Amino acid sequence: MELKFTAKPYLLCLISCIILLIFIFLPWLRVDMGSYVYTENGFRDWGILVFIMSIIGIGVSFIATPRTRSLGVILTGILAIIGTAVYWSRLQGAGAGYGLIVDLIVSLAIIAFGYTEYRKLIQTDKPAPPAKSNPPTPPPSS
Repeated sequence: MELKFTAKPYLLCLISCIILLIFIFLPWLRVDMGSYVYTENGFRDWGILVFIMSIIGIGVSFIATPRTRSLGVILTGILAIIGTAVYWSRLQGAGAGYGLIVDLIVSLAIIAFGYTEYRKLIQTDKPAPPAKSNPPTPPPSS
């Protein structure tokens, strides 16, 4: 199998992974202590997995072979959603920041885009139905 990089990327995946990357820098954790609000971005704990998956997703969107690209996009989205879900489960009473919420939604969208592209590939790969043949004629009776 040969991997080729094209000039035209899979735009839905590319844009989604760039959004995923941008929202890692925004608040993922929010603690409100009256007049003071503490926030923290996604560069901690499992957020690093989401950062790595956003970089890999940007690269995967440039792969020319559609089957490899769609499976790579699905895997990228699954690992990104695992990273956000585990980070969210470890908040321990703190509130989720809007960066975490958006990254969770974008991870789901990345999985949906990859799955949609994969379904299109499966539908185009289906073989044509066999042509109808006439039933064999019985031998002449004597």
